[in-house]
Order: sequence, then C-alpha cells, then structure tokens
Amino acid sequence: MVDLIVVGAGPAGVSAALYAQSRGLSVTMFEKNEVGGLIGKVSKVSHYTSIVVDEPGYKVKERMLNQLRAYNLEPLYEEVTKVTKTGDVFSVTTQKGCYTARTVVIACGSDPKELPIDTQGYSVSHWAYGCEKRVAGKVVVVNGGSDGAAKEALYMLPFAKEVHIVQNMDRLMCIPEFKRPLEASEKLHVHCSSTLKNVTVHDGRVVKVQLSDGEEIASDESIEIFAMIGQAPHTEFIDCDVPRNAAGFITCDVASPTDGLFIAGDVREKAVRQVATAVADGCLAGIAAAKCVASAK
Repeated sequence: MVDLIVVGAGPAGVSAALYAQSRGLSVTMFEKNEVGGLIGKVSKVSHYTSIVVDEPGYKVKERMLNQLRAYNLEPLYEEVTKVTKTGDVFSVTTQKGCYTARTVVIACGSDPKELPIDTQGYSVSHWAYGCEKRVAGKVVVVNGGSDGAAKEALYMLPFAKEVHIVQNMDRLMCIPEFKRPLEASEKLHVHCSSTLKNVTVHDGRVVKVQLSDGEEIASDESIEIFAMIGQAPHTEFIDCDVPRNAAGFITCDVASPTDGLFIAGDVREKAVRQVATAVADGCLAGIAAAKCVASAK
C-alpha cells in the first residue's frame, strides 16, 4: 500500500504527485494515454507564467515527463477502471491489477467532445499541431468559438487556403489577443449563431459542409474539419461519494466529501479551465493528501 495514488498525469496530476512526494509521501501515478493530457496536444501554450513564448504543447509535455523521471515518478500506463474505499483504505483497480492507498487524487481531466453528426467515415480532428501538411492549401472548418478553437484556427491560417470558424454564439467571443489577428486575416471567415448540421463526403473526402442556418461551405478538393466544442469528463469509474453535474464533472472543491479523496484539474466543474488552474488544484490536492496521511499516523 502507498500513501497516495494519483489518477492522471496531466498538469494537475503531475503537480499533485510532486507536491505530495516532496512532503514524504510514497506516490503511484496512473495514466491511460500520455503524460501531459490535453496540454500536450495544443498548437501553442499561452499565458502560463514562465512558459517559453510560442512553445507547442508537446514541448511542455516533454518537460513534464522529464521532471517526473527526475523524481522517479514516471506513471504506470494503465487505465483506472474503478476507485472504491473500504474503511481507511482506497482500492484502485486498473486493467492490470488492484492497488491500495491511504489517499487518492483524481486528476483524469477530460476529452474533447465529438461532433453530434454523422461524418460518414471521415475522422474529425481536434488539434492543429502536426496537421500542417494535411490542411495545406485546403479549406478548413473549425467548429467552436472558444479561445482554444481560435488559437488552433490561428495556427492553421498560414497553411490553409481559408479557415472558417463556426460557432453558436452571436459574435466571436475569444480574447482580443486571438481575435485581432483573426479579424485581420482575409483568409478567416466567421459564421456566428450556427453549427455543423451535416457533411457531404465523396471518396473519403469532405466536399461540402452544411450549417444549421442553411449556409454551405464547399470545396472542389476537400475540407478538413476540427471540433473544439467543449470537453467531456470520465468520472464513472469513481465509486465513492463525489457530487457530479449532468455532464459528469465533479462539483465539489479539491477536498471531496470522501475523506482522503481529492479532485484536481479539468475533471472538476469550474469557471476557468487553464493549465494554471489545473496546476493550482494539483498543488492543493498534493499538500492536502500529505496532511491527511500525517494526521492518520
């Protein structure tokens, strides 16, 4: 049995593990995909204090992984399927086995939502980095109007023939840092109060996108579609007393109603989902777990 199990190795989970270990706790981390979570996939990490300017997310991911290795905290790459508590002991079940701990931090983040339409076999993307050749000279449709969607659209503008942002708000709502260069580009087209309704696919290529307001975006070559319409959490594996909203996000503070169970990062219902808030949650959760273990001894 270890003092702490951390579920998820994104910014929140890494922060929790580092702070907890520094306070003497034995820590085991689990990650089902890759260290870094969603931040490792974005085209550019913005605004986080001390970040390298214009640095792509994969570079941040690499530094996080190197940091974990330096502290002998590299995660076990196993998907957690259940978390329960019996008495004072948590049981964490993965596809490979069952592990026990005195405390647990849930920092499993969230995944991008998929488009609620039939794409007829076409695979919609969520991240622009690495798609430079794919979008070169093509029409690109970005469904979503968040800061994240605007940032990915900006990244693709130099490569694409034109970029269309389709959003359900009545105006472009992203922050001025992204809005100004978007509006200054002749290659950028914004479709407000609308969303994707259906697509026309020929030989595996999208050639037409119909919007909910009746407008159409067409191309004789092909259209590449990116969806940035929100996040979906995966919290169904937690068999403990934690409140969730209708979407599955956990609605409590970092300290959950279950003693010794802490929640950190994007898996929480929160007003702001940024790497800064995830790291802050992780810091609080790691320190709280250390205090919890110390008080039980």
